[in-house]
Amino acid sequence: MKSRRALVVSIAIFIICAIIALVLILNKGHIGSIALVATEAVEDKKASEPIIPKLTLELENEYIPANNKKITSGMVVSIDGEEVTDGVVFESSDTSIVKIDKNDRLIGQSAGKAKIKATYDGIEATADITVIVPIKTMNFSSTNSTIKVGKDLQMKLQVTPSNATMDTLEYSSSDEKIATVNSNGIVTGVAPGKVTITVFDTYTETEKKVNLTIKK
Repeated sequence: MKSRRALVVSIAIFIICAIIALVLILNKGHIGSIALVATEAVEDKKASEPIIPKLTLELENEYIPANNKKITSGMVVSIDGEEVTDGVVFESSDTSIVKIDKNDRLIGQSAGKAKIKATYDGIEATADITVIVPIKTMNFSSTNSTIKVGKDLQMKLQVTPSNATMDTLEYSSSDEKIATVNSNGIVTGVAPGKVTITVFDTYTETEKKVNLTIKK
């Protein structure tokens, strides 16, 4: 008899709890004017976050020569893709390498690298500039050479003037299955055959070639 009464009480409590839960769900945690469950409106995080404009700085030239006021580099500042011409403040990280004239053009002072900063409405953007001593002439000291598979060969490039900047040089191999070459002009033999190594000056757009034979 007691167990049956306990069962009835349990069922009654379950039904009451279910009814209260249903009422809370339907009334968003309220019974009448009383809030029994704290609820918060779910907001879209993206909508609540402030949208920060994107500022970009692009340089007309990656390289400019030292001590040459005729060859300079312009700068283009854009905010969210739209060019800005007024209200931009430019700054050079090293004025001994590159200066900014009254027309906002970059003028090379001495060989080296510097960072240019543009500030507009409290937003900043940066770009790197390299001031160089341009290469006038370049030649390989040897036009033909032989190296063995697995061995390295440092290409010897003679340039004028002697203090010319080498950062503008790019090396390439006509067949990397036969030989590879890195950015410093070191050739590595891969397989027997003949290959041509080219050095290209990205500033003057001139190149020189050398033929190599790779042997076992």
